[in-house]
Amino acid sequence: MSFNQSIFRNSVFFLLLIPLFAVWGFWVTYFTRPPGTYNIWEHVHGLAMFGWCILLVAQSFLIRSNRRPVHRALGKISFLLAPLIVISTIFLANYKLNVRQLNSEGLYIFGLQFFIIILFGYFYIMAIARRKQPDVHARWMICTAFTMLDPIFARIIAVNFYQVPFETGVIQWMTFSFIDVIVIILVIKDWKSNGRRDVFLPALALLVLAQIAMLTVSDTAPWKAFASWFAGLPLT
Repeated sequence: MSFNQSIFRNSVFFLLLIPLFAVWGFWVTYFTRPPGTYNIWEHVHGLAMFGWCILLVAQSFLIRSNRRPVHRALGKISFLLAPLIVISTIFLANYKLNVRQLNSEGLYIFGLQFFIIILFGYFYIMAIARRKQPDVHARWMICTAFTMLDPIFARIIAVNFYQVPFETGVIQWMTFSFIDVIVIILVIKDWKSNGRRDVFLPALALLVLAQIAMLTVSDTAPWKAFASWFAGLPLT
């Protein structure tokens, strides 16, 4: 089986791990928090993101089992779910920034949220724009999963293994390296097996650029001004 075929058939195993790790990562910070300590947008965002995980797993399983008509029908859910993810992230970021205020932690985590959701939106738009090219579409949809790995594994590390303030960037160096290694492997395999450089390579470049921005912008004056403006929006 070529990589071109196996990436569709075997992606279900990688994607299935994401919701499992998500439960672990958010167990303390979301699932076991006392009632009354949540904002509504935390629930909306959590449900939307978990729904996206399940959708990716279901879609990859349908491809693996060659149920393409069902795959196409189910895929229409993404037209509602993807905008909900973007909208709920915007509202949640506004709420959290006002809770944390414009301190180092607040500015840093706002940067993570801002650049991650831009990546998610871009990868999804590229996937939909190429939906009539299944091999390209599937690759871009897999890329949307990469945007979920940092929030998940950052919490797993911070809660269970290495407790250090997020704004130091130490945990992101770990999570970003992990993500980049995965994508680099896909770039190499896709290049060697199919001579393709049209999805995973530009996705890697965008991920690295966004990661650099996440690690560097939070202490800059323009970012503080932008965060102050965003926090002042009457969203939550």
